[in-house]
Amino acid sequence: MNKNFMHRKILVIDDEQELLNLMQNILEVEGFQVFCASNGADGILLNERKDPDLIILDLRMPEMDGIETLHKIRKYDNKVRVIILTGYGCPDTIREAADLNISEYLSKPFENEDLIRVVSQALEL
Repeated sequence: MNKNFMHRKILVIDDEQELLNLMQNILEVEGFQVFCASNGADGILLNERKDPDLIILDLRMPEMDGIETLHKIRKYDNKVRVIILTGYGCPDTIREAADLNISEYLSKPFENEDLIRVVSQALEL
């Protein structure tokens, strides 16, 4: 457990339950407080309620995709750091996400060490 990460809050928004569980486990072992949402609408609510330091956001989700979710979050929260999680690196989507002030990208599939490294860089710890 990394003492630098204690009390840092991370919100993970992804529609794949197995991936949510995996990321939650990896990040909690590192000392983060982790909240999970399985869709964009729940993610927006959790962001308002929990005020995380960082959001890990999947781009491809049913109903409300990552870009739409991020647009809604940015309307009232322009400071939270965001890591975009994607298995589909479409240049137009990446450009649109970049315009919404994201910190980092993480491609699926990823290694546990990659997740920790990208989160650490995004939080500048």
